[in-house]
Amino acid sequence: MNLSPLVTDLYQLTMMCAYLNSGKTGEAAFELFVRELPKNRNFLVFLGREEILKVVESLRFTPDDIDYLNSLKLFPDWFLDYLKEFEFTGTVYAFKDGELFFPYEPVVRVEAPIHQAQLLETLLMNQLHPLVLIASKAARVVAVSRGKTVVDFSLRRTHGTDAGLKVAKASYAVGFAGTSNVLAGKLYSVPVVGTVAHSFIMAFRSEKEAFRAYLETFPSHSVLIVDTYDPVRGIKRAIEVAKELGVELKGVRIDSGDLVELSKLAREILDREGFRSAKIILSGGLDEYKIDQVLSAGAPVDAFGVGTKVGTSSDAPYVDFVYKLVEVEGRPIMKTSTGKKMYPGRKQVYRDYSTWKDRLTLVTESSPGEPLLEKIVINGSPVISPLSLSRIRERFIELFSRVPAPLKNIYTQVNWLPEVSEGVLKLYKQLEEELLGG
Repeated sequence: MNLSPLVTDLYQLTMMCAYLNSGKTGEAAFELFVRELPKNRNFLVFLGREEILKVVESLRFTPDDIDYLNSLKLFPDWFLDYLKEFEFTGTVYAFKDGELFFPYEPVVRVEAPIHQAQLLETLLMNQLHPLVLIASKAARVVAVSRGKTVVDFSLRRTHGTDAGLKVAKASYAVGFAGTSNVLAGKLYSVPVVGTVAHSFIMAFRSEKEAFRAYLETFPSHSVLIVDTYDPVRGIKRAIEVAKELGVELKGVRIDSGDLVELSKLAREILDREGFRSAKIILSGGLDEYKIDQVLSAGAPVDAFGVGTKVGTSSDAPYVDFVYKLVEVEGRPIMKTSTGKKMYPGRKQVYRDYSTWKDRLTLVTESSPGEPLLEKIVINGSPVISPLSLSRIRERFIELFSRVPAPLKNIYTQVNWLPEVSEGVLKLYKQLEEELLGG
C-alpha cells in the first residue's frame, strides 16, 4: 500500500512551517511509548519495523499534494516550495518485531531536525497502532490455546481493508496458523483457510444435498459446517454423505450453541463412525476468555476460528501511544501535565531475558542485559532489511514460550514496570524542580 505524507494532522504541517519560519531547525529526539497498558493487559507486542521504513520512504510530496495544500490558502509559497524537495534525513531506532514491551519503554526513537521529526508523528502512530493492538490481543489468545490451531476469521468486521490485512499479519506474527483473508495470503504468504458458510447450506433444499455438492467439488478439502439447523443431525448427515461418496471427512465446524457439549458429542459420533482423524473446529464469538473456558471444560477441540472480538480487539480497542519530545538541541525536555508523566532525555531499554526484567536508562548509561532499541534508519536511509513474517513468527513463538506465567494470565493484571535508572530519575527530578520551582 502506498502511503501519503498527507496522512497527517494539519497541525503537524503548521508546526513544521512555523519551525522553519522561526529558524528553529535544530536536532530533536521524539520517543514513542505508552504510559499504561489497556485494561487487563500485562504486556504489549511490538510489530511494525517494515511499516516504519515505509513511512520514512513515503515522506515525499507529489505535485498533486502541493496543489492541494496550496488550495487551502494557508501556507506561504516558500513553504510549499520547500515541501517539493522535502526528504527525511534523520535516524530512527526501534524494538525488534515480536518483542514484548511495557509502560514507559520507548519502542521507537526518532532523531532528526525538529521539523522533520515532527512530521513523522501521525503517520508513524497510525501505521503502528493497529499492528501492536492486534498482535497484543492475538498473543493472549495464543497464550490460552494450549497448542490448538487458531486462525483469523475477522475480515468481514475489521475496520476496512487495510485493517483486515494488518489483523491477518499481526495475528500470524504471534502464532495464529492462518487467515481467511485471501489478499493477506497473497501479500504475506500466510496460509489461507475456509470452506463453506451457512448460506451455502441454506441455498439447497436439504442439508445433505448441500454437503454432497460441496464434497463432490472439494473432496480433499472436506470440512463441513454442521450447525445450520440441528448440529447433532448435521454431524450425522455429514458422515452419511462422506461415506456415500467415499470421502475422508477431514473435519466439522460448529459455530453456535453449547460448544463444549456439542464438541464432545461430535467427537463421540465421529469416533464411533470411524472418523477418528476428523478435526473439530469451533467458531462464533470467540476470544481468549471463551477459548480458555471451552478448553478448561474439557472440550475435545482441534482448532478455533476467531473473528470480530480479536479483529477489533473488542475489549480494549486502542493503545494509548504517545510520541513525545524528549530532547531538543541537546537539552532534555519533558512535560509536567497532570496524569501525563514522562521521562526526559534520550533513553534505552535493557532486558534480562532470564527474568524478563527491564531497565530504563539514558543512552549515556550502560546496563546489564540486552539493549532493545536498535538503529533501523540512518541519515534517512534504511540500514536493515525487515525479517520475513514467518521468521518474526518463529522468533515470537520461541520468546513467548519463555515469558513468565503471570504475564500470560488473562484474568489478573500485574504491574510489570521497568526499573528506572539513577540517571533517568536524577534528570527527571532536576527538570521537575526547574519547571515547577517557580
